[in-house]
Amino acid sequence: MLFLFLVSPASLADTKQLIVTGSSTWQPFSFINRDGQPDGIMVDYWRLYAKANDVDVRFHLLPWSESLQFVANNEGVIHGGLGYTGDRAKRLAFSRELPLKHYNVSLFVQKDLPFENFNTLGTAKVGSVKDSTKHAFLLSRLPEKNIALFPTFGALNEAAYRGEIDVFIDDLTTALYDMRHSGNTGLFTPRRKLYSFPLHFAVTKSAQNEVTQIERGLDNISADDISAIYNKWIPASKIYATLPWLDKKAHYVILISSLVLLIGGLTLYHRLLKFRTNELKSAVEALKDSNDRLESAVQNDVLTGAKSRHQFFTQLADKRFSPSPFVVAVLDIDGLKHINENYGQYIGDMALKHLATQLRLQLSSQTMFARLSGGEFAILFDLSDSSQAMRKINQIQKALQLSPLYFDQQVVPVKFSAGVGCYPYDGEHGEALVRIASMRMRANKPNYGTYSANDNEPDNMAERHWA
Repeated sequence: MLFLFLVSPASLADTKQLIVTGSSTWQPFSFINRDGQPDGIMVDYWRLYAKANDVDVRFHLLPWSESLQFVANNEGVIHGGLGYTGDRAKRLAFSRELPLKHYNVSLFVQKDLPFENFNTLGTAKVGSVKDSTKHAFLLSRLPEKNIALFPTFGALNEAAYRGEIDVFIDDLTTALYDMRHSGNTGLFTPRRKLYSFPLHFAVTKSAQNEVTQIERGLDNISADDISAIYNKWIPASKIYATLPWLDKKAHYVILISSLVLLIGGLTLYHRLLKFRTNELKSAVEALKDSNDRLESAVQNDVLTGAKSRHQFFTQLADKRFSPSPFVVAVLDIDGLKHINENYGQYIGDMALKHLATQLRLQLSSQTMFARLSGGEFAILFDLSDSSQAMRKINQIQKALQLSPLYFDQQVVPVKFSAGVGCYPYDGEHGEALVRIASMRMRANKPNYGTYSANDNEPDNMAERHWA
């Protein structure tokens, strides 16, 4: 879905009219209804935006690929409902996550076929919409010859119902909604959830300064109003009613399996009860021991209270296929060895605690930071780019200057060098991003390898070279 403000790009504050464009066949999110009018969840959402911000709105819906090209090539155009990918980020600037439900993409298979996952598909063709996030997902996992692409969501659904393809991937609720309203309920069944992604709005790279101002208007829409939209279009009772229970073979299998389980359960119940009781006691003890070991392994750093190295890398591993950008920063206290040698290990520990305290004060409660080793800390900036992360690092450095560490009426110098690694531009693996950030941090060290307390360090991180 796309949004065109009929004003000069320099002043969205004076916007009085909003032209909205998006997919014309993406039911129930954006489509042309039987009366020829724009309709759907996204249409209602941006109508709320217009009402909450005193903006007039008109809609002009287009095929999906054309909408992506349109926003990339024109300033003043907003793409209001799409997932983040690395390829799209080359041409578009993305907003924060919109307060809409995530897309849960599933593998749909014709009900009588045995395919359960990608490994069993063989040479079968998998359908998707051209230039969608699902298209990018398939390209990373299947040969291109095994992918059948369609220009619109409607064209994909119609081809599936005609029997031209036996497998496709789509959002679970979207596909079930379309089957229910087209009279094809149960023709395809969801076999496996593949991935999930949030929705953002985006603008062309040259107009990225407009993102923040548009985001402010989103805050004027209440959560209750958004829930009302979803209850209108996708009430839970109707979605569950579309789940494919119409296959007679499935009925027989479920019935026979239930009878076997019931008879077998009644026969074995008394014999297994005592055994299971003892087994559960042993399992509880084992679980307690396991939890104790796990807590010990992933506990916070004892000295500074920061997250442990293990927790930090676990969080990075979970973000490996993140649809949103993020930045890993590595900080290392300058001259920590000199502090330990000249003031003592106790003061060195105080310097570590002092930096951890400033990180805790300057970072939001949702921003994760951890102590990696020695005087080295790492920060995970979600939904951020390198410039935003570096501004925050400069802020932390200035906070250290304004709140120096004192010992015996002396100022103990606590400064740090830093480097950043950006996902997905510098890499897609957390460990690789930490290595890149560490390398850049070392390059930013003042007189790296020959540091002494008398060296003149620049007070502002912006005065150093950032790789």
